[in-house]
Amino acid sequence: MVCSCVPAAVQLLWMGYFPCAPLGPTLAVSLQLLSLVRQLFMRMPPNTSAWCESFEAYLAGMGYKVDTKEGIHRRFGNAYHWYCILEISLDEHIQQQLQKSISPPSDIPLADASSSHYSPDSDVFSSKMRPSQYLQQRCPLCFGGHNWQSNNSQQSPSDVDAIVCIDACFTQKRRSGQPDDPVNPTATVFLSPEDIQAMECEVDGLQKSKNHGDEGDVFEEGMRITTSVLKGCNDSFTAADERHQKASTQFFSDTGVMALLCRHDRVIHLANMTSAGEKQHYALALIRSHFGHLPSNFRVGLLYDIGCQLEQSCRKWGFLKSFLPCISFAISVFHAFGHQWACQLIYHPHKREGFGLSDGEGCERFWSSIKGLIPSLRVSGYHQRLFVIDFQVHHLDMKSLNGLGQWLLRHWNHCQEKKASASKGLRRCGVDIPTLQAEWDAQIAAQTKPTPRHTSKSVENIVLQVMETQKSLEIYEAKLVVLEQDLLHGVPDMINLNIQITECHKKVMNFKQALQRQRSTLGLNGPADLARIQNSSYLQLCMHALAIKKQQRLQYHTEASVKRREPGIVKLASSYNNLCLQMVGLIHKGKAPQGSIAPLLIPRDSLFKLDVDDDIWQDVGLGDDADGVLPAWLADDKVRSGIRSLLELRRCEEEERHLLKEKQALVLWFSEQWACMQRAMEDADDDLAYELNCRLSKLAGLCLMWQKQLSDFPGAAYENWGLSNEDLHSMVQVPHLMCVDADDGERLDGFESEGEGEDDTVLDDELLYVAEEFALADEYHQHNDMSLAELSWGDEMDSDLLDMDPPSSPSKRACR
Repeated sequence: MVCSCVPAAVQLLWMGYFPCAPLGPTLAVSLQLLSLVRQLFMRMPPNTSAWCESFEAYLAGMGYKVDTKEGIHRRFGNAYHWYCILEISLDEHIQQQLQKSISPPSDIPLADASSSHYSPDSDVFSSKMRPSQYLQQRCPLCFGGHNWQSNNSQQSPSDVDAIVCIDACFTQKRRSGQPDDPVNPTATVFLSPEDIQAMECEVDGLQKSKNHGDEGDVFEEGMRITTSVLKGCNDSFTAADERHQKASTQFFSDTGVMALLCRHDRVIHLANMTSAGEKQHYALALIRSHFGHLPSNFRVGLLYDIGCQLEQSCRKWGFLKSFLPCISFAISVFHAFGHQWACQLIYHPHKREGFGLSDGEGCERFWSSIKGLIPSLRVSGYHQRLFVIDFQVHHLDMKSLNGLGQWLLRHWNHCQEKKASASKGLRRCGVDIPTLQAEWDAQIAAQTKPTPRHTSKSVENIVLQVMETQKSLEIYEAKLVVLEQDLLHGVPDMINLNIQITECHKKVMNFKQALQRQRSTLGLNGPADLARIQNSSYLQLCMHALAIKKQQRLQYHTEASVKRREPGIVKLASSYNNLCLQMVGLIHKGKAPQGSIAPLLIPRDSLFKLDVDDDIWQDVGLGDDADGVLPAWLADDKVRSGIRSLLELRRCEEEERHLLKEKQALVLWFSEQWACMQRAMEDADDDLAYELNCRLSKLAGLCLMWQKQLSDFPGAAYENWGLSNEDLHSMVQVPHLMCVDADDGERLDGFESEGEGEDDTVLDDELLYVAEEFALADEYHQHNDMSLAELSWGDEMDSDLLDMDPPSSPSKRACR
């Protein structure tokens, strides 16, 4: 029986139960149970069907039976879904109230935080002087604080203000034919379909309006690598081929997701993909939306698997024209080995200025964290799929927020280790820094220069082809002589002999024609080079070794070939090393050109552990200067080692500047959030004041956690967070303390710890901690006179503070 003056749903909520429908509910679920399921489904693939079946079986074992034919699945699913929406809507309402209390410095206007997306008709920056409130909430380290423009005198002009990465995932698909589902009334990190479609139309219009002919191997405007290098990178990656089908649009309505994350692996924007291939307009839409929240002088470092191709398209077709001066493109570390060596010199983040030690693989870690959603989202509705991914992103945000201090400290320590190693390497090489810098500039100029205009292939390759064709011609001519002699002497099978002679004549003619065509492409110096090589056994070995090495590097561009072609790669390495040893023997015998240097061998034990600076990328003794004086950056081991140490040292110095700036942004973000909540408390009613108190308690707990995590960070002892530790301790509410692994929340940044692969154990532990938290909350309600001094405040402080639901309000407890 319910009172007719108040809806049944409201009365159930007063009693601590959530109804399955707003009118005439037939099932109500405990709010505590829904909170537990919410925590459960944030840490494992959401599956209400399996949960309801298990719950019904549990009730049946206790003698209770659900009397409806369809069970509780549909009704429980409705109650859980709208409970989650209510929780999210509450957070959004509180955030809107806080926005009204923001009081930034008078000279720093804020952005309109009502929308997470920015869709201008043209590429125009926003007029604000700081990142928007949306970005500040997405990542306090990248966009928090009002002094993002550091006045650090050590800051380099090439430094960027924030680093983001982009990548696409085609495993997060949704099948066609799924029923329509209602729109969720909550904010989302996904771009709207209208924004994506507008960018697609703009891209199609610009590509049709401009016609670019083939100008040979040249530097296009604004690019630092030639068109032949870009073509080689394009051929190495399917992501660069927009026509390559990665998902069938016949069977899937949504084919994947493209993400834009900051360097702390926090999601900034997502784009739902509906095309079969990785179209560029998705990445362009994400970049445009991101810059809509930034000031006009905010510089962004962008890491993308095919960053070189994206920059070329932007400069060639005029995409994002007004944003380009503020973007520094680079390629992610994991995919860098698939790019041409000249491209790696320019776009590798550990060689390009401004990126510090960022690897650009945050998206890969994000895909790994949501891979459990793949089966259930494959058959979900459109809006439900977006809602579940948004929900998981929110969980990962809260999890990451707890460990931001530890993230900063660990990366600082890692940076100091690499910096010490780089400084030691510089001292060991014995070459001064100006000389190393000059040699590095010379290396870039030499290894990125265009190939001769008369042909897209190098003269060395053509000469090698001529030699191979001529050798094949000699073999078939010798074979033809033997067959004609057999014809004169007579053989039993004359018919077969005549067939072999005819085929051999055809081969000889084909090779003669091919040889003539190849010699015609040698140019002016080609015939002289050919004659010089033919008269030198050493140069012939040099050409063959260079060909084998190029073939070997080409096979490394294919990721799957490392396993599939392992025997072939080992054989190539052995052949190459044998040729190198023969060249060493000719040098010792004095049969090599004067000044020749033997090429370096490829160690077999490190064949499949290549780094970006390994010797396989350098053609020592095999290049144009094989008969002359080689440059120091190629032939001098000390200079080569010094260049590597110099680049690593400068990346470490950049990383230090990034980390110090991010730590200051975190402190300023906390101070602003605390002041904002205090101002909001002044005019808040009882309900709003209760929610703000809960958030103040969480924020105080976060600050204490960050202070503990940053205790060994430079300058931490003198950092002013605005509140004393005593004040922060007094604000922390007991029910929010939950004992979890101190390393939890640190698994998304690429620095793995021991035993990190035991995912099942981690999940079980997290579920156990959630159950223990509810027991702790009940214990607190029974003994609410417990003093804070009786609590243990040690290593257990590291916890999912922001991820837990607040305790029930005083009015709800009174109703119970």
